[in-house]
Amino acid sequence: MKKFTSLLLAGVAILGLAACSNNSSSSKDEKKDTGTHKFEAKNGTIDIPNKLDKIVIQNYSDEAVALGQNVVGTDSWSFANPHLPKEAKDKIKDMGAPMNAEKIAEEKPDLIVTMDKDQVANYEKIAKTVLVDYNDKALKDMDSRLEYFAKMFQAEDKKKEFLKAFDATAKKETARLTDKGIDPSKSTVAIIELNANKIYSYGDNFARGGQTLIRGLGFEQSKEMKEITDGDGWKEVNVESLANLSADYIFIDYPETDKAQYEALTKNPVWQKIKAVQDKKVVQIDYNQVYYFGGPIATEKLLPVYVDAILDQTKK
Repeated sequence: MKKFTSLLLAGVAILGLAACSNNSSSSKDEKKDTGTHKFEAKNGTIDIPNKLDKIVIQNYSDEAVALGQNVVGTDSWSFANPHLPKEAKDKIKDMGAPMNAEKIAEEKPDLIVTMDKDQVANYEKIAKTVLVDYNDKALKDMDSRLEYFAKMFQAEDKKKEFLKAFDATAKKETARLTDKGIDPSKSTVAIIELNANKIYSYGDNFARGGQTLIRGLGFEQSKEMKEITDGDGWKEVNVESLANLSADYIFIDYPETDKAQYEALTKNPVWQKIKAVQDKKVVQIDYNQVYYFGGPIATEKLLPVYVDAILDQTKK
């Protein structure tokens, strides 16, 4: 009987130790979740919570959603993104442009990400605030932006998961072109937008499908496009400056209000002599799908859109 009692007490003691061990592990996990990590931002070293429940982010809501973050607010420009999944979009509120501090405070975010240095002091009264610079080389393209924000959010696994799915989709969509005899790796492109009676040309890193064409489908940049990519990302041009445009394909978008401008452009003798125009390789793209939307989710969603447009235009 004494032996049994001793064994019973020993068992209870072991269970007690195990419980203490589990409680200790849980405490450590909870401590880790409620801790912070340091991130080097434009406004200094920021202690960012390891566990982020709510984020308000200017411009880069697409990147944050792609990395599995719960975005509850963004600026008006990013709010218009038609490519975000419905379940994510339904949680996001329009914070205005610039983002309104009172509206942000109502959402009680854990983190605010902004490009507006003049608002940092106001936002810091609400939550930890990270200032980013749109022109930072660390934000130059889809991959670098995902890397940047994956470090900010500690979301490396989500980044790898997204890129794996993206590359699979890109491979499938590129194959649709190569199957029709179009080899993107041997074709150069240029991006043009008509807006308010002006003509703009874009690089690969200023939305308008640039990353979809270059990073996704593997097209090469024309020398003119490369110069813009390496510069400010966009440039106002005129018809005469496009006369010797070397691109094999021109991708053009414009709002419906500028349709007359496009029709006039197509009748311009200078335009008619451009290489891609003569080869019937001018591809029209829906302005509402590509304007300002250059995040990773938008880039992926636009892959089949661009392939369909190319095949339709070239009648392949």
